[in-house]
Amino acid sequence: MGIRADLRTVTTRTGMVAVPAELKADVDQFHYAPARRAGDYVFLSGIVACNPQSQPMDAEGFRDELRRVFRQIDTLLSACEARLEDVVELQMFHVFGSGRLALDKAGQLAAIAAVRDEFFPAPYPAAVELAVAELNPDGGLVEIKATAFAPLKARDGLQPSEGRDRASLARPL
Repeated sequence: MGIRADLRTVTTRTGMVAVPAELKADVDQFHYAPARRAGDYVFLSGIVACNPQSQPMDAEGFRDELRRVFRQIDTLLSACEARLEDVVELQMFHVFGSGRLALDKAGQLAAIAAVRDEFFPAPYPAAVELAVAELNPDGGLVEIKATAFAPLKARDGLQPSEGRDRASLARPL
């Protein structure tokens, strides 16, 4: 897997951290890891779909912004030797009723579901969706964070990220 030139990785005792160039100032200010591999797990900090303008964003603009977020998730996973299909959980923090989005709650959830399905076909990751009062930065509409399970070494004859069914996961006690 090739690492992008505008993405810095740092080896840690438990794995590694990935920092895209466009988040370096944010990381320096708020002291966090955008993506961190710890053993076979990859943890992504939340990425915010945002409307920095004061006028409401329309549905298509919101979907485009969500696609940007999911592409960033894909990039961070790739930097940590994982893929979208390795994501086991998504957590989404919504600001409903924001004056910066021309969608009601149902419209916002429908747009997110439609775009999420472009990136995550069935079987879907587990998901948590919560309402929050506001997000950082100003104009934040939804923040999405992900957790992936992506073994680096082959186990029981399976390659990392290879599809598994329930029977193959069952182990005798």
